[in-house]
Amino acid sequence: MNGKHDQTLKRAATASRGQRVTDSALILPLVGIILFLLPIMWPRSSDLDPVAGTATSTALIYLFVVWAGLICCALGLAFVIKRFGVGRR
Repeated sequence: MNGKHDQTLKRAATASRGQRVTDSALILPLVGIILFLLPIMWPRSSDLDPVAGTATSTALIYLFVVWAGLICCALGLAFVIKRFGVGRR
């Protein structure tokens, strides 16, 4: 009976872990939107004082890095979801 109880606990832990990963995958687009909108709040550099703001090239590099990071996160979450078999009944 002890072995059956251990299997039940392992199954519950795996299901809980899979649910957390699924929740992370659902939140990822919201995190992406917030990260993509951050450069809008950065001060812009002007012709009068170019040091005071952020250059457009810096903002574009930031957006590219965020985009690549989101792709890597989504890929990692996809592998983890596949490993845990989340969504299969």
